Amino acid sequence: MKNKIRSNYIYLIFLIPIIPHFETSFRFLHTDDIPIVLYFISFFIFENKKNVLSKVRKFLPITLFTSYLLIQNLALSRGEVNTEIFRYFFYFLIFTHLSQIIQENVYLKNIPVYLFFFLSSFSIISYFFKLNLGTDSYNYWNIGLNLNQWGFTPGRVNGFQAGGPNSFGDLICILGLFTLVRIKQPYKPFVIVLSLVACFFTYSRSSLLVLIFLILVYVFFNNDKRKNFTCMILALLFLLNFGFIERFTSEKETEGIQDRIEMQTATAGYLSNLNVSDLLFGNGYNNVGVVNDNVGNIEDFDDDLRVTGPHNSYLFFILKYGIIGFGLYSTILLKLIKTIFEKRLKDLTLNSSVISISAFLILGLASDLLHNHSVVWLMYFLLSDINE
Repeated sequence: MKNKIRSNYIYLIFLIPIIPHFETSFRFLHTDDIPIVLYFISFFIFENKKNVLSKVRKFLPITLFTSYLLIQNLALSRGEVNTEIFRYFFYFLIFTHLSQIIQENVYLKNIPVYLFFFLSSFSIISYFFKLNLGTDSYNYWNIGLNLNQWGFTPGRVNGFQAGGPNSFGDLICILGLFTLVRIKQPYKPFVIVLSLVACFFTYSRSSLLVLIFLILVYVFFNNDKRKNFTCMILALLFLLNFGFIERFTSEKETEGIQDRIEMQTATAGYLSNLNVSDLLFGNGYNNVGVVNDNVGNIEDFDDDLRVTGPHNSYLFFILKYGIIGFGLYSTILLKLIKTIFEKRLKDLTLNSSVISISAFLILGLASDLLHNHSVVWLMYFLLSDINE
């Protein structure tokens, strides 16, 4: 029994995006944190602690960034260690753990494929059967179909993760691209259709655009171009019946694009007015937020307002951790950048980890995705493969 747990507790991380965010009897613990807590416990029971320390040099970038978060937290006179620090320590453990097992465990590499089929099926079923599982502790988005008054659709689908339909669309987009590369050739047209339809029913524009773009890039360099491209076109023609054009052209809904531009512009203005020390070292975790074109201390906003980030992950990093923090974070991606420059574009499109992480980084330009830990954990799982 002990050996079985030791061999399989890594799979706990794949529960993160399918367990909703509910409160527990412990103040700082929510239900979607439980897989991470169980993983921590299992790791420190079964793994060799000296081996963990020996990996610090190998995974120095994430070690330095996590150390920076801890120092910043102490410098801001926080009385407690924030959850962001624990999250990045968790990603360090993932790097350490997977470096030992991922090359031999083919099944583990394919788990995101099964996750894709589950979540994409949930999206489509929720849309057509108007499935509604209620809200989580954020009390904002339903898990399932969220009805609206847009006119061209009854609503948009959200998953189990935090972040609403846009984050669900991002997750389907990334998992769909991973699956498209990993799955055998005869099933690729089906994956193209399924990913496009499932992603579209979240009505996340950026997710769908990135998915279409990267599918086109993949199809261009892959075999069976005509067949895969035809299936893609047929899927998009099918989506015309559900407001595909209206989602991008509706005057009311394009206001959402203007809102994001305002948020990013306001954040850039806020950063330009910071003193040198705040710009270099940041404001810290969960201190500053954005509401429309207003940027300021989270505690200064009214409780009834929905405070978010600037809908640009990179601006959000600078806002929270400063230019130095963002620079340290960027070093985590050095091996990915090196891989991109060393390989041909065709080879890159055939690497499921590279194309999926590319989707993460592109989506981060128009969202706070890289700060949504119920989704971004997957990027660190994929980076573990590249880091080997």
